[in-house]
Amino acid sequence: MSDLRAPDTSRPLAWLRPKRRRRREAPFRYLLDSRLFRRLTAPGGEAALAGFRASVRHLGLGPGEGLPALELSPMAFLEVIGVNPPHFDFFPLIPEVLKCGESLKATTLVVKHIEARFRRAPEIQPDPLNKRIEELRQAMDPAAHDLFDLCVTRVFSRDGFEDQLVRQLSFDFLYRFPFPEVLREEVFDFLCASLFGTEDSVAGLSKMRVIKVLWDRAYPRLLKGNPGARGEIQALDREMKPRTRADYLAFELVHHAILGLAAKNRFRPVTAFTLESEERIKARAIAYKSALRSFLDQISRSDLETLRPNLEGWKPGALVPCHEDGTFEVLVPTGDLPVFGGEKKPSQTLERPAGSEATPEPGGAEVSAE
Repeated sequence: MSDLRAPDTSRPLAWLRPKRRRRREAPFRYLLDSRLFRRLTAPGGEAALAGFRASVRHLGLGPGEGLPALELSPMAFLEVIGVNPPHFDFFPLIPEVLKCGESLKATTLVVKHIEARFRRAPEIQPDPLNKRIEELRQAMDPAAHDLFDLCVTRVFSRDGFEDQLVRQLSFDFLYRFPFPEVLREEVFDFLCASLFGTEDSVAGLSKMRVIKVLWDRAYPRLLKGNPGARGEIQALDREMKPRTRADYLAFELVHHAILGLAAKNRFRPVTAFTLESEERIKARAIAYKSALRSFLDQISRSDLETLRPNLEGWKPGALVPCHEDGTFEVLVPTGDLPVFGGEKKPSQTLERPAGSEATPEPGGAEVSAE
């Protein structure tokens, strides 16, 4: 890995390229987009499911004739079983936390308060969720039962899933909470830290809310720093316009395919199947990586040193663009995609120590977008 204290603006940071997998390293995780899941399991979707199976076999992604261990994220799980997350209105904060330096108290207060309400919400109690799952399975074509059991039944029966679901819903409420101006920037800095952790308390959907803000802040610098690629960057900006929960849910797989999936204090690389075009998923992944790169370029050397272990733990994976008929031909490795770099803060421009040039990793790509 290249020295994080000296980002090379002529090519992607080394942590954005896939590394050689060690012999005992955890295998890939396989995530399925909620829209694609519904397409494959809907009435009349038998041909699409058969096409998906054929493509899995053709590219050798499954065990023999079977499917890989496909999963849905907790937020996608709710989406595919047709359960809307419980809605709660925002509430005023107590005066004691409405001042600079109290962001930790403020965020803790919000999460604790809303988590207690989510735990009591009737929509996401185990019994009604289990009943809904049984009804859906009974109404489904038996040909789709193995896919349904992989993505829904197995996820729901996983130890700790109920707690994980409640935590992710609670933190997503926090990420949307309209903090007053006196706290807003402090809280955003706190939320940015979630990108660098290995806990599963924060959904990829929520982390994409942070990436969207980082992109909006980086966009002017990217245009200024890459005058010859103005049209390309503007095209990326058009893709980075998630507004609804469904939009952020679609972006969730991009996040996991670039950084990996958190599991027991480590990340596992993700292969994510999505019902989007190859052009679109590449644009979204490049924008994501460029936003994150711009953020890292703006923080201090000491902060980069603190983050180094987390950055080295990220595991780039692949996005798989699927057609409406369920088939797919290519995997798009996210580590191979280029990164646009913007202007650094003058006071934080970092120089590469002599002899610390980045070395390409197997499967990586020395590609410059600049």
